[in-house]
Amino acid sequence: MILYGRDMSPFARRVAIWCALQDRTIERRQIQVAGPEWEEVKAVNPLGRVPALVLDDGEVLVETWAITDYLEETAPEDRRLIPASGAARRSMLQDIAYATSTGEKIVALVYDKLRRPVEFHYPAWIERLEGQIIAGLRAMEGRVPIEGWMSGTDAPGGGDIATVVSADMARLVFPGIDAGPLPHLDRLIADAQAIPCFAQTRPKM
Repeated sequence: MILYGRDMSPFARRVAIWCALQDRTIERRQIQVAGPEWEEVKAVNPLGRVPALVLDDGEVLVETWAITDYLEETAPEDRRLIPASGAARRSMLQDIAYATSTGEKIVALVYDKLRRPVEFHYPAWIERLEGQIIAGLRAMEGRVPIEGWMSGTDAPGGGDIATVVSADMARLVFPGIDAGPLPHLDRLIADAQAIPCFAQTRPKM
């Protein structure tokens, strides 16, 4: 399989880690969608968005939720990263939802604050995005246990992956955003960094 998207994309990084934890072999195409390689991405996904996953038979899957749904459906039962049903499944899907929403706001702030020329900045919108990121970080902090994984098992699950990737992205790209003490998130990120697929995909700033 071929995964399009750089590790700077919290969503492409999430898929890369998901595949690694399921022992799947993938080829990475770490393409910057804002650069001259955008046409290559559009040849795979007409919207020019990442992640996009090209399956072995040539089928293309786009959007993180659809890709991870496929990965869960086709993984052996002992490699699945989301509980099959019940309260545990709902809780993890909410973990992923908070992380996804926060990650979307981080990406939006990158474009509105870092990519857009200063003379075209919209301060009120930037302030709103920063407030949403802070709220997201605090919400994720409240969902992380004092110790162990959010999955409640001895290994990270889908909620752990999504939470670590989004929180890590906020810290790397916008270190000046102050959400207050986040000790549980800090601990979760540190624990994840001890696992090769988390450490190897962490963007170099």
